[in-house]
Amino acid sequence: MKKIVFYITASLLIVFSTNLYSQSQKYLSNRITVEGIYKRNLGNFSEVWSSASGGYIGYGIAFPEHNLLIIRSGVIVNNLKDGVDYKDASSTVIPIHIGGRYYFTDDRFMPFFTFMNGLNIVFENTNLEGVMEDRTLIKYAWEVGFGASVSVVSNLIFDFSVNYNSHFYTTEAMMTGFTYGFGLAWSLSK
Repeated sequence: MKKIVFYITASLLIVFSTNLYSQSQKYLSNRITVEGIYKRNLGNFSEVWSSASGGYIGYGIAFPEHNLLIIRSGVIVNNLKDGVDYKDASSTVIPIHIGGRYYFTDDRFMPFFTFMNGLNIVFENTNLEGVMEDRTLIKYAWEVGFGASVSVVSNLIFDFSVNYNSHFYTTEAMMTGFTYGFGLAWSLSK
């Protein structure tokens, strides 16, 4: 199954990276993005919460010379590690982030570097030691990564990204990990 997904993805990237539009076509534009993510937690935090999944909705404002300013928010739900038996434990994060992307090209296939930072509102009912207590925390977060945007048709864009992130939680257990994202964007300028 993984081979099939790999071959289909590789084929789509090759097909879509060929420029079917005229050379004067500009692909970088203002956009609305919906993104799903999977996060693999690292360090002490991952001993209780092994992974997370969720999504973002964001708005991007295009600037000349390959830059995109992004404002986004969403929901991320942490998943307990197998073997951790904290009854009814939950940890949910509402991120409010601002950042941007630098696109290396303005073409149908556009690789990018990204940096985001902002605040996470963390809602939890169990701490890392398993003590039940409802808490709401507001913590700083940042992430850095790379990815690619692929223009499928005039207004529809696929986004793929891999990011390293650090979401502050406690000194001994940061919400640090790798995030893998897939999104769909709708261009507002075409």
